[in-house]
Amino acid sequence: MDDTGYVFTPLTLLLVVPVIILAVSYGNIINEVNNLSAFIIGGDVTVTVGNNIVKSIQDTVAGSGRNGAYNATRKVIDSYNLNNTSPFFSPGASKSYIINNKILPALNSNLTSTCRELEQQTGRNITLKSPSGQPIFINASDNSTAQIFQSGDIKIIQSDPFGFNVTVPSVPVTVTQNGQSLSFSTPTQNIYISLLQLEDPYVWVNTKARTSSLIYQYPYYNPNTNNYYFDVNASSGRLDYLWECLDGQNSSELGSRPYYFPDPNGLSFFDRLEGGAVNASESNASRMSTFIIGDPLQEDHKNIPTSCLDHEYFQAVSGSSITTTNNADPEDISFVMDPTGKIFYLSQTYMNFFKLASNYNYG
Repeated sequence: MDDTGYVFTPLTLLLVVPVIILAVSYGNIINEVNNLSAFIIGGDVTVTVGNNIVKSIQDTVAGSGRNGAYNATRKVIDSYNLNNTSPFFSPGASKSYIINNKILPALNSNLTSTCRELEQQTGRNITLKSPSGQPIFINASDNSTAQIFQSGDIKIIQSDPFGFNVTVPSVPVTVTQNGQSLSFSTPTQNIYISLLQLEDPYVWVNTKARTSSLIYQYPYYNPNTNNYYFDVNASSGRLDYLWECLDGQNSSELGSRPYYFPDPNGLSFFDRLEGGAVNASESNASRMSTFIIGDPLQEDHKNIPTSCLDHEYFQAVSGSSITTTNNADPEDISFVMDPTGKIFYLSQTYMNFFKLASNYNYG
């Protein structure tokens, strides 16, 4: 029995004693044990290095992607406020702006800093390879930023109306110490960036800076049935869910901010940054629309009833009203109004699309 209460059987002694004798007799066996321990510990450190590099990529893209989208909206709005002319990005340039001005420099800078800190903390040398295969040596004493990624390495794809994905390719990493090295590759990252609560510069500019519109998601749309339920509970002269959509995210200071909803015939976020020209290469599932309330361009439209759907409103597409009739009093006919008290108009195309009738009975 040992001093901790364990009993050694004869068989155990036969197994243990030779190991002790050999270890004392041959120092190289002790060295091999130490090397095995170093390998296990080194592997553990390598996992830590890998996890930190992946997390650095994810966190950097999440922050810089959102910040880049915000800055792109401000660039359009501020340009319009300064000179009132040509504030929008040229076709295809809005994604490049977000990548080159925010995501790419932040990604290279933060990944370089992360690797440099890991070298200092672990005593290991870290070598990356760019997606093109160029070795990138991280020098712990160098303060410069390694150009790990180039502009063409980062991709932006908008797959749904309320966010976009940033794709970052795999990066081979080698961790070296005392002549030993372990290599691995980071997985390809596909990071989602939310667009909710960002300003819509398309609405701001086209309403001549009269209307502030934030992207809030309409909560009642059913993607399985493609139903918007705008005419649910047509009571008291009001289509309840249509009213909900028009009233949107209500702000006591700035008034109603209508919700945005998926619309395959609408505009993607990047279409909006680029002035409303539809990019045919974008998925229909990436597009959205909202409503314009208060008829801010009434004078420009010469008081002609105009569809309140955003891109139709700015193209001066004519619209028709929706009326409600009280069954108890057939002469009590009311127009559906928006939260500002203006009559709500919609083109026949969108009346059909939303499955709305021209008249509703209630009571």
